[in-house]
Amino acid sequence: MAYTALNLITDVLLDMGVIADQETPTASQSVGALVKLNDLIESWNLDPQKLYGATEYIIPFVANKATYTIGIGGDLNVARPNGTYAAFVRNTTATPSQQQDIPITVLTDQQWADIPVKGMTGTFPYAVWFNMTNPLITAYVTPIPTGSNYSLVFWDNNDNATLALNTVLDLPPGYKRAMKYGLFIELAAGYQIPVPASIAGLAMSSKMAIDRQNLSINTLETSGMTRYDIRSNTIRNV
Repeated sequence: MAYTALNLITDVLLDMGVIADQETPTASQSVGALVKLNDLIESWNLDPQKLYGATEYIIPFVANKATYTIGIGGDLNVARPNGTYAAFVRNTTATPSQQQDIPITVLTDQQWADIPVKGMTGTFPYAVWFNMTNPLITAYVTPIPTGSNYSLVFWDNNDNATLALNTVLDLPPGYKRAMKYGLFIELAAGYQIPVPASIAGLAMSSKMAIDRQNLSINTLETSGMTRYDIRSNTIRNV
């Protein structure tokens, strides 16, 4: 049997003593708990250690175009990504099996500000700055490509999607448990129910289990005259 967001909400309200065994939540209880559950997920979306998987996005370059918007209604018309953590330029002139991916530096705000001339042109960019505005992200590339034979490819951690009551929770191991005890804490204040120490401990341990599962260790490899920026996890030649 599929386990839905409503099943999780029912389990939590049962554990809280809000409903009795074999009872189902009222429509008001279900909707209110769903709002809190999605609030919890939204907060997780700000924490890379709570996210799993990755989504690839591709923006074909347009000759002499310096900026590209990302989000609903933008040049890349997709739901606004949470952020970007890796990118490269793809040569699209060859057949797909022969296409070459060229490294590109993802710049911090300060690194973009430090570039003295931002209107230079070239065959393809060597750097990109993502201005994380809302509702549209704007990607600035440098140098500005003079042709359309390349594309910008970037990656974003998959976000935990907004749930509906009938959404089936098909999640990696540990997530359902963490959501359950996290939702207990989210709902407790509204129902004026104290959070038992055991529940608080389970909420913390289940979140830590997710963090360990998703932990990614970066290896720093340098050669020659290079400078490593710990804030952006990038390496630049100097």
